[in-house]
Amino acid sequence: MNLSFNNLSKGYDGKMIFENISGQIDDGDRIGLIGANGVGKTTLVNILTGREERDSGEIRYTPSYINILYIEQYPKFERGITVYQDIIGFLSRSKDYQDDFRDMEKIGAMARTALNKVGLGREKWDQDVGNLSGGEKTKLILSRMLVTKFDFLILDEPTNHLDIDTSDWLEDFIKGLDKPMIIISHDRFFLDNTVNRIWELADQGLKAYEGNYSSYRDQEDIRLKHIEREYEKQQTRIQELREMISDRENWYRSAHKSAGQNDYLRSRAKKHASSLKAKRSQLERLEEEKIEKPRKQLSPAFEIINKNIIGRKFPRFLIRGKNISKSFGQNQVLDNISFNVERKDKIAVIGANGSGKTTFLKTLCGIHDDYVGTLQISPSVNMGYFSQELENLNYGATILEDVLTVGGSVGDVRLLLACLLFRGDDVFKRVGDLSMGEKGRVAFAKLILSDANLLVLDEPTNYMDIQSREKVEEALEQFEGTIIFVSHDRYFVKRLANRIFVIEDKRLRCFDSNYEVYLARTSTVESQGTKEDGQRQMKEDIMKLETELAYLGGKLDGTLDEEEKEELSKRYLQLARELNRMKGL
Repeated sequence: MNLSFNNLSKGYDGKMIFENISGQIDDGDRIGLIGANGVGKTTLVNILTGREERDSGEIRYTPSYINILYIEQYPKFERGITVYQDIIGFLSRSKDYQDDFRDMEKIGAMARTALNKVGLGREKWDQDVGNLSGGEKTKLILSRMLVTKFDFLILDEPTNHLDIDTSDWLEDFIKGLDKPMIIISHDRFFLDNTVNRIWELADQGLKAYEGNYSSYRDQEDIRLKHIEREYEKQQTRIQELREMISDRENWYRSAHKSAGQNDYLRSRAKKHASSLKAKRSQLERLEEEKIEKPRKQLSPAFEIINKNIIGRKFPRFLIRGKNISKSFGQNQVLDNISFNVERKDKIAVIGANGSGKTTFLKTLCGIHDDYVGTLQISPSVNMGYFSQELENLNYGATILEDVLTVGGSVGDVRLLLACLLFRGDDVFKRVGDLSMGEKGRVAFAKLILSDANLLVLDEPTNYMDIQSREKVEEALEQFEGTIIFVSHDRYFVKRLANRIFVIEDKRLRCFDSNYEVYLARTSTVESQGTKEDGQRQMKEDIMKLETELAYLGGKLDGTLDEEEKEELSKRYLQLARELNRMKGL
């Protein structure tokens, strides 16, 4: 399969989204499409799939008809239907299964298998689709991959709202596919584990890079350093030429004046005039081909971020929880959990959707105070809470006005906002007019500038593009206080966490390690468990074989006709060989 496009352009209401971009997709390509929010990633795939018209350019498909499966970021579901009805309805609309609908049991089995594989168990099948959580809706739309025959796959933010276990499953599923695909995602960990090429869509066009996301970052760092060196060299040469031209202009004016009617001196001055003209031409060429100055990426100022921490002493243990349980009516969410939080901990709280992560955070912050057990918080702790709902924003204020309400000078606030990608006049935008990702950055700036020395963060990078996530990470890496956070962004967890809290089956397990060590430990335990399960299964299989052989031996000792005896003998020998093989393992 091959899909190529040349000089594609698209705009809305006179505003150009992208112009004259080109690319090619071949068999084996797994392309991660990245770029800032609003740059046109979804528009591009909509054009490639025929959902939107292009303004100009051409698209070629080889073969001429390609069956494309497009898993949208914001799927639309019929109102009033159940989970099970949705996937059955999808199958009924698929050309692949029109003949199979005479066998409803077969269609039903396919639907049930797909739902189970994405983690939508029997208890969800009769639930109204409209009442599903964001993660459950994502799982339902992903189930279509399992029941569709396609040549080319497009996934638009497939890990949005997914818990880590489901994201892991999706990675494994995608790695097992032999189809070309485009994946739009801000999930860098997911891109690292699934793609082999990166397309970066930006205002300057579409750039292609070989390798996964980390490889792209390495290549981009090398490219930017090269541009910076070339810019410095060019600036040095421009300065040299300007000084030469200035010196020669001064010499020429002085020499021409002194030469008077002296032919020799006038000849020398004329030669210098020719040389001066050549230097001016060199300068003009350089300035016409001028390399743009690379924009320096600001790092959040250490002093601003840690203004309430520097010079202060904190006890070793900031929070101690003992035998804490929390319920909502008859629904118990946390059961008898105990834990400690120490100074400078950066704790990632992970677990399946609905496992109680947000409840745990809200219990720490005192939002849920009707728990059972003991929660001791040091008087030195000043806690700041970042909510998924971004409840602390003033939508009628400008960014600068809203952030200044938590304290700090205008200079400090503007510096931090610039570090978080709000530069120049951006700070005068009205908060209510911002995208969700931009609102998240404003809420984060307010939290950082508050008096908090212990941050409790619930999905702080939700809705943010990759560049925004990396800026938030940089700030949190420099933060000298303590952080407890929930995030489905595994790249974020990997970069930040030095401890892992896992909530599972209402209990809490604490791992004193970073995310990579945690993954290595749990995979070792799982493989050991798998090995033990395999050994247990083998013992059961051997016992079954021995029982069946004993039964057949008894039958063969009885009175049988020749045909039956021959049949039983063959079966006996076959089982005996299988038993010997298994005992030899």
